[in-house]
Amino acid sequence: MISGLLKRIGYDHGETPWWDSQPTFDLAGTTFKLFVSNHNCGWPPTRMTERSVELALADHWLAGVDASRVIEIGAVTPYYWPGRVHRVVDPYDPHPLVTTRASLFDVDLTGTAMLSISTLEHVGIGDYGLPVDHSLVDKAFQKVFMESSSFLITVPAGYNEALDKLLFESKRVPDDVALRYLVRSPLGNDWREETDPARARLPYRKGAEKRQTWANCVAVISRGKFL
Repeated sequence: MISGLLKRIGYDHGETPWWDSQPTFDLAGTTFKLFVSNHNCGWPPTRMTERSVELALADHWLAGVDASRVIEIGAVTPYYWPGRVHRVVDPYDPHPLVTTRASLFDVDLTGTAMLSISTLEHVGIGDYGLPVDHSLVDKAFQKVFMESSSFLITVPAGYNEALDKLLFESKRVPDDVALRYLVRSPLGNDWREETDPARARLPYRKGAEKRQTWANCVAVISRGKFL
């Protein structure tokens, strides 16, 4: 029965099933397993989205912070770990675990441990009914830098031109904030850290359908103990 199932899903030539060979990646000397989920992540060996690396990092970060201080900007964790984050801010997401339907600009982040996964790249470019104002993404990051005592932010490169300028050209990232880059190899699920911003600045693939879009670089911005 098991052998028949393996044949139906393509493991009929001695390949190792994904659950025995879950892909890994390294960041700042720490090894992570790609996060696997049916919701906007996927499974190996098929191409997985950037969410697979972002959630692996978020899981590690959440395990090391005081849960009472965590605030999430952009409702992502409710779809994977319902209730793990108690304060979720999102003006538009309909998920019932969103606790505050407000803009980032209307929330006081002072003293918080802020988590944001693939959210801030939407600021200022008209997504989700937000105004088109290319200065807003810089204002959003400066607000976070000024107010939040610790944070983990992940964003795809190549999606928002103003954000790319901040990540790859600007000197406006404070000295106590770590900015790292994870890049995807042409093989699909192989990610590695890239220390050269010029080589990390890869295009975002935008297909006609959501399943045809993916990031080739994820910027990881953090303050406080993480790795």
